[in-house]
Amino acid sequence: MPYPRIVAIVGPTAIGKSAVALELARELNAAIVSADSRQVYRFMDVGTAKPTVEERTAVRHYMLDLATPNETYSAQRFQAEGRAVLRRLAAQGRIALVVGGTGFYVRALLDGMVLPRVAPDSALRTRLRLEAERDGTLALHRRLAGIDPSSAERIHPNNLPRLIRALEINEVGGVPVPAAASRPIPALYVGLRMEREQLRRRAMARVRSQVAGGLVEETRLLLEMGYDPSGPALSGLGYRQMIDYLQGKCPLEDAIRDYVLATTRYIRRQMTWFNADDGVRWLDADDEPLNAIRQLIEQYLASAPQGA
Repeated sequence: MPYPRIVAIVGPTAIGKSAVALELARELNAAIVSADSRQVYRFMDVGTAKPTVEERTAVRHYMLDLATPNETYSAQRFQAEGRAVLRRLAAQGRIALVVGGTGFYVRALLDGMVLPRVAPDSALRTRLRLEAERDGTLALHRRLAGIDPSSAERIHPNNLPRLIRALEINEVGGVPVPAAASRPIPALYVGLRMEREQLRRRAMARVRSQVAGGLVEETRLLLEMGYDPSGPALSGLGYRQMIDYLQGKCPLEDAIRDYVLATTRYIRRQMTWFNADDGVRWLDADDEPLNAIRQLIEQYLASAPQGA
């Protein structure tokens, strides 16, 4: 089945991937395929920095608002639904811009990953989350290393969602997590990077902008709608800290500070992931990268026929 010509724009949170992708999509009449593990959830707009209504009107976006916050949305589902989107774009003759900071989702979509068909086990996940709260994520990582060392090598000890999923696959499915195979869908990979301290300042500004833009109110509404604060959606960055504030566990400023710290840690994990891929063409985000990206895309499109 043919796929469209694809440009993957990757990099850490707050670096400006979405703005670059919007500009390029307008120029190329391309569609944007989000590769963000939290933008798949409905009603979670502010805390996931989801594209605005105006941006979605200007450029067609896919892989947004696919599940409610009480659902478990797996990488396997993302792979299947995302590849269906890519096939539709190929039939339309459109270019796809795959944009996001969830490296595992980018790989699930474009790499030759064989994702095991192990259904989510909510009871097991709850137990593992409680164990992580009690003993720390490192304890789960050690357990994974004992039964599936290759997965433990690939998964950062602080990446709780992936640790839980890997343990779930091993315990429920009785098999290790398969490693990625070679990349079956051709794509140009462009990465945006920035000096660490500058990126930290941008992350801090983004957090405060989200709070000013209604993150507390959005989190309160999600809780009032009955969504589980310990579930996979609301336990993510931003929402977890705002829930602590709303439940009276800390002042708002402390919640904001914790959100900034958690974001900077997440950025480090993102860069560790993306730096391991030697197929990414890295550009400095603070050097007006659009012209350089345009040149890379022009060269790629000249050598990548439709239906690759």
